[in-house]
Amino acid sequence: MQRYLLLIVGSVLSIALDQWSKIWAVNTLLRPEGSTLPTDADHIRTTTQVWVEGFWNMRLAGNKGAAWSIFRDMPETWRVPFFVAISVVAVGVIFHLYRKAEHSLTRWSLMLILGGAIGNLIDRVRLGFVVDFIQWHYQDAYWPTFNVADICISVGVGLMVVDMLRQSRAESAAKKAAKAAKGADGVEA
Repeated sequence: MQRYLLLIVGSVLSIALDQWSKIWAVNTLLRPEGSTLPTDADHIRTTTQVWVEGFWNMRLAGNKGAAWSIFRDMPETWRVPFFVAISVVAVGVIFHLYRKAEHSLTRWSLMLILGGAIGNLIDRVRLGFVVDFIQWHYQDAYWPTFNVADICISVGVGLMVVDMLRQSRAESAAKKAAKAAKGADGVEA
């Protein structure tokens, strides 16, 4: 059970931060005529707060699709169950990988990915879409609007890539050392 403490506590904290930030965004950015979040992502009327002129805005958006709104136009009767199923499978895979993880960086990455996946899953089940509100841009070039769950997933994947590269380098160095030792005395080390 001790092994799963990071996964459980870290994921719960990630989920809480994600859900709190989405509540903040809805309460802060939803236009006054819309007192509650609409059930249809296409009808969110929002204000935009400029946080860093020319680079960073806070703007409420409902994303019915996945990253970059792919599958957004899939019929709702298929879209929501599809994303819920994908999320449930992802959670199962994350638990499986976490159980086998030998490195702490891998565990941290899986914890962040799990928290982000569940944070967005909560929105999909509750609303049928994901609440996004962070908008980065440079002049007229906009990055897709995202949220804290997306940040957790992205950082988690980044940490996983770093850990995989680190492990690959360590294995390569060990093979070189074994080869050098074999060549030095003519016998396998």
